[in-house]
Amino acid sequence: MSNGSLAPFLLALKSANIEKIKAVYTDAPKDEQIEVLKFLFKSAQGDDTRYGHYQDIASICLQAARFPEAMIAAINSLEKFAFFSAPLIQAEQINNLNQQGNNILHILLSQIAAKDNGLNYLRTLLHFESKELLQNALSQRNAKKLTPLECYLAFNSHTTPLSIQELSALLGLIEIERRHISVVELHNAKMIESHLIQQNRFSEYKQFLLATYYQGNTG
Repeated sequence: MSNGSLAPFLLALKSANIEKIKAVYTDAPKDEQIEVLKFLFKSAQGDDTRYGHYQDIASICLQAARFPEAMIAAINSLEKFAFFSAPLIQAEQINNLNQQGNNILHILLSQIAAKDNGLNYLRTLLHFESKELLQNALSQRNAKKLTPLECYLAFNSHTTPLSIQELSALLGLIEIERRHISVVELHNAKMIESHLIQQNRFSEYKQFLLATYYQGNTG
């Protein structure tokens, strides 16, 4: 979307009229809705003093229309998750799925960089206040029957040992997940192990994480 095509939304934003903002966003095609959300994210990243303002506008937009499915796969960094998670929770859309059955936690945990300490951030968010929708999202299975944590084990490229803080956070997230799923799919352990071997990423430490997640029942 060019600056020209953003003009109707920018005019609505300037008016500070919530109903006008909702109407313009709702009437926009999906690709333009995506550009609006990108604009709000980039604007927030560039102005710390107005971060909350742009996040509130994103919440208004998502309360008016569904989060674009194509955007789910774009929530692949802590910065993006931190910005969009609150609006998605408020709009009760944190559990939205894309065509692969992934929610934003499947995407985030598959790709988040170790240096971001994303596991600790997520655990803190889950414990800071009751966020049932986010807890449910953590236990959702995608089309491959994998939870977000299983996607972390299978697809995240980080192979070196986690910091004590991040390992503690992972254990905490596993505990939270266990409250929401009644059955651990033990066959997934072998599938993930096979995938890691094919990708030359199956280390002793990855084996330790798998054994930890599946409570030692990987053999």
